[in-house]
This record gives sequence, structure tokens and C-alpha cells, in this order.
Amino acid sequence: MDTITHGLIGSLGSKTGYYQKFGKIATYSFLFGSVFPDVDVIVAVLGPDFTLRYHRGITHSLIAVPLFSILVMFITGLIFKTREYKKIYPMVLLGMYSHIFFDLITSYGTVAFDPISVKRYSWNLVFILDPFITLPVIAGLIISYKRRTLALKTSFIIFLFLGSYLLTCFFVKEFNKNRLISFVKVNNIQVEKLDVYPRPLAPFLWLGVIETKDSFYRVRISSLSKDPLVLEPYSKSDMNDFVDAARLHRVAKTYYWFADFPVAKYLKNGEEHIVEIYDLKFWMLSKRAPFTLRYVFDKAKNIKEITLGGRKVRNI
Repeated sequence: MDTITHGLIGSLGSKTGYYQKFGKIATYSFLFGSVFPDVDVIVAVLGPDFTLRYHRGITHSLIAVPLFSILVMFITGLIFKTREYKKIYPMVLLGMYSHIFFDLITSYGTVAFDPISVKRYSWNLVFILDPFITLPVIAGLIISYKRRTLALKTSFIIFLFLGSYLLTCFFVKEFNKNRLISFVKVNNIQVEKLDVYPRPLAPFLWLGVIETKDSFYRVRISSLSKDPLVLEPYSKSDMNDFVDAARLHRVAKTYYWFADFPVAKYLKNGEEHIVEIYDLKFWMLSKRAPFTLRYVFDKAKNIKEITLGGRKVRNI
């Protein structure tokens, strides 16, 4: 979820009785807590490979958040010139946990138990930007600001709606996943791996990705359509010395850790040998896959350049 929406959700969370009891400090405690985990975007200055590995890492950890909440608690106390930490800390903590929850529901993934485990978790319920979450929260904040006597009731109604919406997304996703599983069984497709991902405007639009022994397939799924599913085939990764050299590189190893359905393709451009690695689950909005990892080699297999998502990797 984007940082702005996280902040809006945290601000609305403060209206569930905390603002009414503690005043403005409650709003800022929730707000600071709900946006703090994204402070890890500072790793972007070190390069896109660091962003891939460390964004949504330790600052998004269910284990580490209680410790980070102490830091944010003290900062909030300094700003408001108060040492009432017993009331600030729980609000900051709730804000941080709301951030982790609303990141877990997207497809990007969160290393929720860093540093004990570097496994990425993603529930694949909504796209990274979801108007069905952001707009109701904005409406709730506007009503809470203009009609403060309705703030408590409004915030609970909005969060009840969000809970119902996410539950709906879960069941719709499972329905479409079972629909895809039935399709491959009827067509006798021997599947090695299969999953369904939210496209923009989920729960109405989804993307199915299938891996077989010989091919990948993508399937655009509409929850509102009963039309037969149509498979878009993609060949498996190319195999040669340049692809092998790319796969053994440290950035590619991080990319394969991140990706669900990675595909490596080889291209030759004059004297340059190019390997592009992309994840099929993200290829849904444009003709070119986002988050593409691109290696440029010379004929001796020396790396000339690496880019990730169009940004250069500095330390080759």
C-alpha cells in the first residue's frame, strides 16, 4: 500500500476513541506510527538492488516493530513536549501494525519476520493502489473533521467496511483461483505452480499465472464475466552461458528470492549480449514488464551494465 494511504488509515484509526480521549497527540501518534515503516525507502540511495532486498524488511517486521515504536514514541514525546509515554506507545504500535497489515494484503510482499526469517509474505488480495480502500478512508476523515461528534461512529463504520471488503477480496480470489484450477484440470494441463494476483480494480479483475514443465501461461480473469478463460503462453527461460552468468550474480539471486514466476530472456544487440529477467505476476499494465532486471555483457561475459526497473545498479 502507498505511504499516503497508510497515513490516512492511521489518522482514521486515531478517531476510534483515542482522539476523543487524548486529543491531537493521538492523531499524530497513529500517523507517525503508520508511516514510519516506509522510512526504509532511504535505502534507494544505495541503488535499486538495495531497495529490492531491504524495502519492506526490518522496519516492516512484526518482531522489530515494538522496538521501532519506542523510537517513534520518544520522537512524538519530544514534539509534544510530554513524557506520557504509556499512552503514546500503544497508539504508535497500533499505527505500525496497521501499516504491516495493509502491506501484507498486496502482492509486493513483506518480510514479516525479519531478521529471524527472510521469507516474503503476501496475501495477494488487493493491488498496491486501491481506491476501494483509500477513498472510503478519506471520506471518513472528512466526516470526522466536519462532524466531530460523528467521528467515533464514522471511523468504526469505515473500518467495518474495510474488513468486509478485504473478506470479499479473499473469497473472490479463492473463487477465481478454483476457477483456474478447474480450467487446467478440464484441459489436462500438468501444472507445476499456479496462483492468482489482483490487478487494478480487484476484486473485479485478476491475473492468473501458471507454470508447467515446458511453458508459462498468463490468464486475465474477470470476476464479472463467465466467458471461457484464455491462456497467453510464454516460453520458459532461455538457456545459455550468458543467462547462467546472470543467474549466478548477487543481484539476480536477490531477484529470484523476490520473484514468484521469474523468466530470463536472452537478446543480442551487436556486440552486446543482454539478459532480461522479469516476474510474470507484475506484467499486467504495460507491454514491458515492470521490475525488469537487465544485464548487459560483452562477448567475454564481463558485465558492462546492470539495471533494475530502469535504474542502474552501481556496485556491479
